[in-house]
Amino acid sequence: MGIAPRNITTRRLLLRPFVRDDTSAYAAIRSKPEVVRYLPGGEGSVDRAHQIAQRTVQGFANLWMDPNGPGYGPWAVIERSSGRLIGHLGLRRLPELGDETELLYMLDSTVWGQGLVSEGARSARDYGFDRLKLARLIAIALPDNLASLQVMKKIGMTREPGFVDAFGLKVLRCVMNAGDQRT
Repeated sequence: MGIAPRNITTRRLLLRPFVRDDTSAYAAIRSKPEVVRYLPGGEGSVDRAHQIAQRTVQGFANLWMDPNGPGYGPWAVIERSSGRLIGHLGLRRLPELGDETELLYMLDSTVWGQGLVSEGARSARDYGFDRLKLARLIAIALPDNLASLQVMKKIGMTREPGFVDAFGLKVLRCVMNAGDQRT
């Protein structure tokens, strides 16, 4: 298989591992109530945006560097036209959900409605199946996060019945297997 590339370029995005210098820009995104509404901690986490950003940026970066880890993690999402950090997107293993690999994303509200999440999610999905040879991916969302659920459907994921507990929340889970039809 060889070593999978760490950076992915799409038509409008650069997906690359986080670096410490991303913390301030990432904190600015996480300080917006509309952006964190559906994340653990929700809008109540806005006042801790900088601390959460420091921990998250370091944690996501560590996933790429840990020799005993999976060798992948969420990327920093860079808008190619501006060079600006606009959020995170990628894959991470979830030990609390049976070691499944989650496809996750969070983008700045200033870029919502442009199809960037779907563009990046397709690339992350393909990276997981084609480069990492994963057998299955999951994605989770709160039931009222209709935009996120629509992205999951758009890239070919199927919603499982019922709810699962993740990060202290009752969420819906969408799944996709390596052999499923991609859209």
